[in-house]
Amino acid sequence: MFRILIFLLVFASLPATAREWFVSPNGSNSGNGTLTSPFRTVRHVLDTSLDMTSPGDVINLRAGTYNECDVRLRKPLTLRSYGNERAHIHCNMTVADSVTIQIDTAASGSVLRQLEISGGMYYGIQLQTDWYPDPCCSSSSGPSNILLDDLKIHDTGRDGIKITPKSNHVTIRNSEIWNTGAIYPPGTSLDDRNADGIDSVNVSNLLIEDNYIHDISTTGLYFKGGSSDVLVQRNRIENTGMAGILVGFDTSVEFFDLSINPQFYESIRGTVRNNIIRNTVYEGIGLYSAKDAVVVNNTIIDTAQDGHAAIYFGVPAQDWDPVAGRPPSINPLIRNNLVMQYGGNCVEVRHWNEFGGVSGLTGSPSTNFNLYSNNNGACVFRDARPGSPIGGGGTLAQWRAYEGTDAQSIYASPGLDSTGRLLPGSPAIDAGTTLSQVTDDFDKQQRFAPYDIGADELDAPVPDLIFSAHFD
Repeated sequence: MFRILIFLLVFASLPATAREWFVSPNGSNSGNGTLTSPFRTVRHVLDTSLDMTSPGDVINLRAGTYNECDVRLRKPLTLRSYGNERAHIHCNMTVADSVTIQIDTAASGSVLRQLEISGGMYYGIQLQTDWYPDPCCSSSSGPSNILLDDLKIHDTGRDGIKITPKSNHVTIRNSEIWNTGAIYPPGTSLDDRNADGIDSVNVSNLLIEDNYIHDISTTGLYFKGGSSDVLVQRNRIENTGMAGILVGFDTSVEFFDLSINPQFYESIRGTVRNNIIRNTVYEGIGLYSAKDAVVVNNTIIDTAQDGHAAIYFGVPAQDWDPVAGRPPSINPLIRNNLVMQYGGNCVEVRHWNEFGGVSGLTGSPSTNFNLYSNNNGACVFRDARPGSPIGGGGTLAQWRAYEGTDAQSIYASPGLDSTGRLLPGSPAIDAGTTLSQVTDDFDKQQRFAPYDIGADELDAPVPDLIFSAHFD
């Protein structure tokens, strides 16, 4: 409800008679920007020296490819494809320091919809902040109340979407992101790559839902740097060179807002639910300096192939800065997750001896009502914190005995189809616990008690359309 009110307030401040502009690869910049006389380039209609557009205007792109870099929104606008068409904006990665589309803080309230976006030396889309911890800018913000809907983002130099600090109330939905890191030559080591699907730093109320994120150079998506109240739901994330979803990660100290987060938590009250994550080199879902994280009803398949674990409590270096906090994750809620491994560890808590000893978690991991399996040996549970008898890894029974958790979790072959959904007879059916934080499943079908474990609720009834409608 709060998110809807924010959008309504933004839209209420826009002109009641927004103008529609039209652009076509077959148009001319000497035209008048109408449907019958469209402009030729997107940058022309956005040209600040011409000052054609007004806040709230709609720019319609006809089908075709627009070879343009640094398409920049400086005021609240809607940039979309016309009708049922899909326009393609492509920026050649050889253009120095380029992004394909940039959204400025003054463009808060803007919408990108139904576009194909590729290239950019750095990013496909960048939300560019005016906030910095310096006293000059500490009261500023980033682009907020932004809607990114039905986009196809691919073959970007680095990240698909980059969201910079204080870009709040951003929604990314119904989109596909793939082939990030196209600027890196084949064989570039993981240490030398930085090309995530969605990279967000020090944001609040970010909503990432119903996306397909795959074939990503590094991590599918993360939110870090003190990001708060982020919701990640019903996404399919596959084939990543690093992790699937990271709740917090590793941020340089200058990007934290210490006035509200003096402990340097990477994530606060982040929720990850109803996602299907498959085929990652490192963790399926990682928690790094995460406070009050909720990780529930996810399906995690064949992750942590080269290290870490399907569910992993990591330690951020925060640039090894001596003033950084690096707090351990605290008070997580981890329920109803289905973990199906092919050799990788199932759950792990990391510990470093550096900085006098830093752990990935304080207190209980609070894992329960999960299903674990490993199709290539036993599922390994590891707690590397000092004094742990399973620092080198243990069984589910040993994990239960030491941690005092996972009492109602099960160890069994999960019975999944090729899409990660439950098959009839799966032991995950009705084996979960009912949670107030989850009401539907990966397919937006209503859950009913007792919940199934994982992202899918088998044979769930179709919800009343009145309650499943999206706000547009």
